[in-house]
Amino acid sequence: MAEPIKISTQGELKELITSTKYVILDFWAEWCGPCKAIAPLFAKLSKSHSVPGQLAFAKIDVDASADIAKEYGITAMPSFVFVVDGEVGKGIDVQGRKLGGGVKLGEGESADKVVQIRGADPRNLTLLATELGELAKKGAEETSAAAAEEAPKEEEAAPA
Repeated sequence: MAEPIKISTQGELKELITSTKYVILDFWAEWCGPCKAIAPLFAKLSKSHSVPGQLAFAKIDVDASADIAKEYGITAMPSFVFVVDGEVGKGIDVQGRKLGGGVKLGEGESADKVVQIRGADPRNLTLLATELGELAKKGAEETSAAAAEEAPKEEEAAPA
């Protein structure tokens, strides 16, 4: 599948989150030891779970793209932000699972959904990426099946 996408501008980010159902954003810094430690896992998850149009993994360098980091309220690195249907805050349903510390849940109706992981947390990152990977595969299958149903059926050749 795919390597994580490097995002450096607001336009690139907007294009990605509006064209992809689920996006996991990795906010990192070159000088950050924990960021470097978890980067191979993030790349592995991206390669095994990315589905075009359904699930993408993206990396944003907080020093090179400070405006994006500020917009997303990033204060610790690494931070992993989950975007669903172009929105931060909808989150990923944890379905009663016990998650470790560093997990930020949504508010209001999204209070039981993960919107962010703060810190290099391989267990929770793997758990949530795998969950999204399964949802993305189902979404791709449904999209494919719907497209197949809408495709015009070939007319049988009329006898001559």
